Amino acid sequence: MSCLFLRVRVTGAIALAGVLAGSAVLGHRVATAQSQDATPQRIDRLDTAVQAEEGIRAVKRLQHTYGHYLETGLWSDLADLFTENAVGELRGGTITGKANLRTHFMQQAGRTSMGLANGQLHAHLILQPIVTLGADGTSAKGAWHEVAMLGRFGESASWLGGIYENDYVRENGVWKISRLRYYEQYSGSYDEYGHKAPAKWGVPYHFDAAHVGVTIPASALQPRAASTTGAPAVRLAQLAQRVQWMNDETQVQNLQHSYGYYLDRKLWDDVADLFADDGSLEVGQRGVYLGRPRIRRALETFYGASPLRTGELFDHINLATVVTVAADGRTASARTTELSQLGLNGDFARWEEGTYENEFVKQNGIWKFKAVRFYPRLATDYDKGWAHDAKPAATVSKELPPDRQPRQAFEAYPKTHYVAFHYPNPVTGRAVQYPSGPVTKVQVVTTRSGASSPRAEGVATLLPEVERMLDAVIAVDAVENLNSSYGYYIDESAWDQMADTFSKTKGAKEITGAGTYVGQDRIRKVLNLRGPQGGRTANFFTIHQLTQPVIHISEDGGSAKARLRLFQLGGNADGSSGSWIGGVYENTAFKEDGEWKFGVQDLHHIFNASYRNGWARVGAVGRGAAPANTAATPGGPRGTTAPAAGQRGTAPAGRGAAGRDVPGGGIAQGLGGAASPNRFATEFPPDRPIRARQYAFPQIVEPAFHYRNPVSGRMPAELLP
Repeated sequence: MSCLFLRVRVTGAIALAGVLAGSAVLGHRVATAQSQDATPQRIDRLDTAVQAEEGIRAVKRLQHTYGHYLETGLWSDLADLFTENAVGELRGGTITGKANLRTHFMQQAGRTSMGLANGQLHAHLILQPIVTLGADGTSAKGAWHEVAMLGRFGESASWLGGIYENDYVRENGVWKISRLRYYEQYSGSYDEYGHKAPAKWGVPYHFDAAHVGVTIPASALQPRAASTTGAPAVRLAQLAQRVQWMNDETQVQNLQHSYGYYLDRKLWDDVADLFADDGSLEVGQRGVYLGRPRIRRALETFYGASPLRTGELFDHINLATVVTVAADGRTASARTTELSQLGLNGDFARWEEGTYENEFVKQNGIWKFKAVRFYPRLATDYDKGWAHDAKPAATVSKELPPDRQPRQAFEAYPKTHYVAFHYPNPVTGRAVQYPSGPVTKVQVVTTRSGASSPRAEGVATLLPEVERMLDAVIAVDAVENLNSSYGYYIDESAWDQMADTFSKTKGAKEITGAGTYVGQDRIRKVLNLRGPQGGRTANFFTIHQLTQPVIHISEDGGSAKARLRLFQLGGNADGSSGSWIGGVYENTAFKEDGEWKFGVQDLHHIFNASYRNGWARVGAVGRGAAPANTAATPGGPRGTTAPAAGQRGTAPAGRGAAGRDVPGGGIAQGLGGAASPNRFATEFPPDRPIRARQYAFPQIVEPAFHYRNPVSGRMPAELLP
């Protein structure tokens, strides 16, 4: 997909480069305004719209930071994210006031002081946002998924998952959480064979299908009062800079998430292309590698040559990315949590989790990695789990000695070691308060509050370009809302609502095992034929989580392309069986009647494995192997051994008489009570086949990309139209 870049004369040689597009509401208002409004009034409207979109971005930053603080036990900074009289409707009841919320979070973690206990895992992964601004622009609502990995080494390991439906307010220009509502969807000990879920969730979602593709309502784009402060040229230049910062945030996030997708497939040339000439790579304690050739060689040395071997799973899920662009617009940093599902079928399976604190540089208008720094938090054998297994971070490589020794010492779980934040608390603006114990330092970004006030020339030329740049920024978040909604609706078996999110004429939905159906009416019919009807069934649940977005808006603002990762789990609600399913969505969207709607929804399933056997026992491989897509049965306690991080091991053994030797595979459809395709496809045939091969694993089939390498322009093996 091509993007149009523009350069506008601004004092201080500030270059404004962005995708020109239109939002659901603002674009229409701008087009009307151009013919009938004077420049000051247009700038007033632009000012209001910029502030509104900054609100959407601030809420996302706020909630992602909430997860990062919760994971590291930063209780004081966590409490500061709330209003003084905030309300939490949580597992322990209703809590009022941020001081009481601080106490609650500590009690839930079993803590009486700052930080975590030694050997404690308290990961809270936040993903899949749907954020909607309130009518007056000073409030917002947000829906989010949370996946929690809890426990303590040698004692316990458990999962907890649910949905937040939160309220946010802007107080004195700062966004805060005013109400936190948590709805538990599943929980369970890691040693069981699936997650347990209640018969109903009862989540009061704030969004509806007709408008989920809009983040900012029309009323929030209306200026409250005419502004008379500052000359139009100065005001416009300041607004242009703020829009450029948000556009830069999108580009940096796309770059970070693309790194994860390229890493998954061991596309080492594409990974190396993302770095500046003098870029660096530092993974754990292996050391620092300088320059693209050395970075490429290091990755291949650490993780093996491309392509993936048959049966190899190498998925790196990027979550809760927080981007901070420096005031000068030439450098940036991003914090990202990575959850990895790694292994080789018939050999081993492993979970890994850790934190990126990366630096970026803009060169000739293109963002590149200046430094990738990954701090591994957890590496554990799939069969044993984090209560019984914890692998140390890799040490300095002897096979490929680094160019520099590690910058700082770092220890992984079960040790407690904190990774500093590159940005201050988003509410207080103060530096983060760290617990006692080892803290890895990072470069703190000088934020936009210190930016100068440039003066622009050529207001008549600059104004429409900035308006279109802002439209593109707004569209990115609207398209993420749309894609996130798919997961919520499918989990609730809300077929009519899901159908409403598709374009009436351009919508195309893949139905696994059947084919692709085109047009909203046909999509609605096949969804209801497949079922189940009446909402989610009480004895089965599924969680379709879409995350790691890479979103591009077309030049004319009428369409978009989005790559997202599927991180799916679910199974019998009594916990007797479950599955893990992974994949990549390549979706398109169109703007119809002011709303973003789905175009083509293209899913490439990467793997499908049972919770019992994991991704090391998919198909007839090795002792204890399970045929894929079959029902799982209960078994005994865990007790197998996986290889050290980055190494192969022996074929996984069973867990006792009724352990992992008992066959149990994944869930092909991912829906309880769904009709099989042969029950409806014959009488209601699809319009065309599904593009990508489904459930090929352990065979390796490469997913297509909708974009070229964002730095080098390198063409992928398959580029989607």
